[in-house]
Amino acid sequence: MSRNPLIEAIHEARYDLQTCAEKDKPAARKKLYDLLERAALKRNPPARPDDILDALFEDYKEFRRMKRRQEWPKLGP
Repeated sequence: MSRNPLIEAIHEARYDLQTCAEKDKPAARKKLYDLLERAALKRNPPARPDDILDALFEDYKEFRRMKRRQEWPKLGP
């Protein structure tokens, strides 16, 4: 699936935040919101980070589905 590199990074950061250990959540949240700030500032007028998350939600669900499929164990012949 070809994507904008910034959107891809946002999806990766969001997935990492949702799947990381509790102790790693603050760093993962900071990484996600730093990326969202970058994306928000590219808009004219700038958007709120949460609006970016909302706008990308359907795309993120597909990304998450793809990541989970990649994590499934491979069945041998």
